[in-house]
Amino acid sequence: MRLARSPEPLLLTGERGTGKSALARELSGPGSPQVVDAARDPGLDQVPPTRRPGRPLLLRHAERLAQPGVAALNSLLDQHPDIPLLITYTPGAPAGPCLQRLLDKLSARTVPLPPLRERAEDIRELLPALTPRPAPGQPPLTWTLDALRALEAYPWPGNVTELAHVVRSLAEQRRRSGPVRRAELPDAVREGPAARPLSPMEHAERTAILEALRRHGGNKARTATALGIGRATLYRKLREYGR
Repeated sequence: MRLARSPEPLLLTGERGTGKSALARELSGPGSPQVVDAARDPGLDQVPPTRRPGRPLLLRHAERLAQPGVAALNSLLDQHPDIPLLITYTPGAPAGPCLQRLLDKLSARTVPLPPLRERAEDIRELLPALTPRPAPGQPPLTWTLDALRALEAYPWPGNVTELAHVVRSLAEQRRRSGPVRRAELPDAVREGPAARPLSPMEHAERTAILEALRRHGGNKARTATALGIGRATLYRKLREYGR
């Protein structure tokens, strides 16, 4: 990622559980970054005045910064403009004016992480990384197509963190052999989101999407381009409309 190679601070934003801290650690390179958590230290009182040169600093939960913490972070940036700094931020309540100015200053180097429900096509690629390594002599965890479709249809309000919990629980607790079946998934995941009646506008949109899919032979990439929407948006709408 080009942004990660720059010495300037990088802001990672997204819903809780989207994997902001995990991505920040990956982007920080070999070795572990120095971690400061504003949820535990909103005033940044625990940031040491001296740091190992070149060691990245990871500030988690910037949304929890108190005004003294924002001032301390601004001072750090002013005194060490080349500091390798990664910041995670979970949008929620409106930011105070001091924090908002800081966010505005970092806006040019912001990476938004979309929620898992908007990138269900990534779930199959995430599963191997989230699955614990099997015990010696045990086969790796695999999935039936029906189970995969259930995972992709579920909205994952807890995002990647929730998916990881489900995968770990199955890997640790299941006793049967063979691929994971849909019947083994948690009730909410197995049953999927409850259907809701569509509004007239949604019915019209659903019809337009299905017609575009038909014209493009079911190719979702070409369909999304023809409709002028992103693939993630198309996947989300297809799930919402029961396709």
